[in-house]
Amino acid sequence: MNEGRRRLNIIHQSLVRPILLAGAERPLAIANWIASAALILGGGQWYTAALGALLATGGHWALVEAAKVDPQFSRVYIRHYRYQERYPARACVWAPPPERIRPTVPTPREMRG
Repeated sequence: MNEGRRRLNIIHQSLVRPILLAGAERPLAIANWIASAALILGGGQWYTAALGALLATGGHWALVEAAKVDPQFSRVYIRHYRYQERYPARACVWAPPPERIRPTVPTPREMRG
C-alpha cells in the first residue's frame, strides 16, 4: 500500500501554539485588565486612574515579556508549587548537615602516610 514511501502528516499550528491574548498568557492578561479597569473606573480619583493606566500598560508589558520566555509559565509555577510538599528542592533549614563523604581516591596525605 505505502511501500517505501513516507507518510506526511500536517499538524495545524492552532493545535500546538499556546493560547495568548495580545501576546500575554490569557488568564493573566484578563486578570490584569480587570484589575486595571477597576482602578480606572472605580477609584474616583485621578491618581487611581493613573495607577490603573500604569498597571494596564506596564503589567501587560511584563506579561508579554514573560510569555516570550515561557508561554505557560503560570501553569508551570502552580505545578511546581504543588509538588514542593512531596519533592522538596532541598532539606529543611533545621535538618542536620549530611555526614562527611569520604572520597574513594586517597588524598596525597593518606598516600604518604
